Amino acid sequence: MMMPASPVRSRRVRRTPGFTLIELMVVVGIIIVLVGGVGLAIAGRGGEGVALSNSQSTVASLVGAARAQAALHQTRSRLLVYATQPGTGDWTKYLRTLQVVREDTLPNGMTTWVAAGEPVTLPAPICVVPRSPVPANHLNPGVTWNNNAATGPVSTFTQLAGFAYRGQSDPRAPTQFFGEQGRSGTVLYIEFSAEGTVTPNPAKIALATAVVATGAVPRFNNASGVRGLHVRRSGAISLVNDATGF
Repeated sequence: MMMPASPVRSRRVRRTPGFTLIELMVVVGIIIVLVGGVGLAIAGRGGEGVALSNSQSTVASLVGAARAQAALHQTRSRLLVYATQPGTGDWTKYLRTLQVVREDTLPNGMTTWVAAGEPVTLPAPICVVPRSPVPANHLNPGVTWNNNAATGPVSTFTQLAGFAYRGQSDPRAPTQFFGEQGRSGTVLYIEFSAEGTVTPNPAKIALATAVVATGAVPRFNNASGVRGLHVRRSGAISLVNDATGF
């Protein structure tokens, strides 16, 4: 006896719509454009961020070097910032070049300031933020700055005009100013005593990005992207990684 054949169940296969080759090429092209744009944006911000971080480390090292000079030679030392404005001074050094000097006594008994190492220039577009208030012509259009000397992202240097120092290789040689012989100019500085204490107390050094143009003063362009450091009376350094940390 033959068994009846089982009914055959029909299977319906649903066909899902797929991408055509042209559509895939268009999607891949859009992704490449988007990824490329994002990559450029990140690289731009990252480049400035790296320069700012490196400059912070450089300035911290210079502060340590200035304090070491005071302790080693049992004399006063200073960390100088070039502050002679363009038009009178070198625009490439303004608020960007720093120098460590120490007080020394010449064989004839004369007291003078002597270079301790070579001038150091921060990478563009990083500049040292000057004392409060930051001049209006040092701000990019639309940028406002917190000029509170106690809490704002500003530096607390002492300013001095007509300053010059002698070279480290021959303290008897003519005076110089950041590598220029026979010159003097305006500086911003912090000073260490022979005991290693700092003036002003505490000292703040703020660093920020700026628009740097030939022959012009730098124009700070990011009031929130500021880094720097605190130098406490004892000479201890604390890094500041945010504009609100000053």
